[in-house]
Amino acid sequence: MIKHEHRATVAHHSMAMVGGFFGVYALLNRGDTFGSSATANLIYLFVAGLTGSRQEFSIRLGAAAVYISGIIFATWISHYFKERDFRYLSVAVDIIACLILAQIPADTDAVLALYPMFFAAAIQWLAYTNASGYNSATVFSTNNTRQCFAGLTEYLCDHDPAQLARFRFFGGTLLCFHAGVVYCWFCMRIWELKSIYACIPLLMWVGIATWLDRRGGHKVEEHVHRDRTKYELT
Repeated sequence: MIKHEHRATVAHHSMAMVGGFFGVYALLNRGDTFGSSATANLIYLFVAGLTGSRQEFSIRLGAAAVYISGIIFATWISHYFKERDFRYLSVAVDIIACLILAQIPADTDAVLALYPMFFAAAIQWLAYTNASGYNSATVFSTNNTRQCFAGLTEYLCDHDPAQLARFRFFGGTLLCFHAGVVYCWFCMRIWELKSIYACIPLLMWVGIATWLDRRGGHKVEEHVHRDRTKYELT
């Protein structure tokens, strides 16, 4: 059981590195646009509607539609992966997104250029949202930060070993996410927009880590039925 949880954690933390890579790549290359979540885009969508900017409204509406379609697709397709691990599909979609992103010209509208990332990130969020009994996103850090330091505080107050484990898991997710940020930053200094190719080796490792987890007895239902997890994402 401990070995299984370790394998699941390794796969999850490895994908968190990809999440960090995606995040900083989008922010630094595409006008501070975060392509891994819908929150900022939806806010600007409503602002564009209020200010009458039709072009921006249309582009951001399209981005919202792409993100939502990724969620719908991931939720729908998971019903057909009862005997297979849905995470493999997420890895494949991320690799395809990297190949497309590398071909988009620098002068393309920032939000429009990130459509592939919006779709891939939505699928990744659903596929890699659960490991070792914890609900943890690999595409952004808000809930991971809350869970990490809430767990630490609970442990300092009550000395509950379960809270220490909680702190370590979410802390590890945060460290790996930002390791991906650092890795991408150095890659961008050399290859600029083409640095997205450097994410593919990370994804290949994620695929291997996921395979090792699956081989070690991972149950697909853990990723299909996410309501069983102890700490819910907010």
